[in-house]
Amino acid sequence: MTATCLRDLDYYLRLVTYGIVAGDVTPIEEIGLVGVREMYKSLGTPIDAVVEGVRAMKSAASGMMAGEDAAEAGSYFDYVIGAMQ
Repeated sequence: MTATCLRDLDYYLRLVTYGIVAGDVTPIEEIGLVGVREMYKSLGTPIDAVVEGVRAMKSAASGMMAGEDAAEAGSYFDYVIGAMQ
């Protein structure tokens, strides 16, 4: 179960990176957020736990970046979080 959670968080980190590189949320939306809530619901995965994991990644990533970079990256993490809620 832990490996599955780590795999999923790695996937969302990759999506955030795609968004940053593209300078737009379109890759995040097109590649990975369509149906995510329904998928986790059908699997019985608590979506709040996934959201909390993405928040923790945002916090860790922001701590490694300077102000403007952290704010820009944070907006992509927030987009992923918002799509899951």
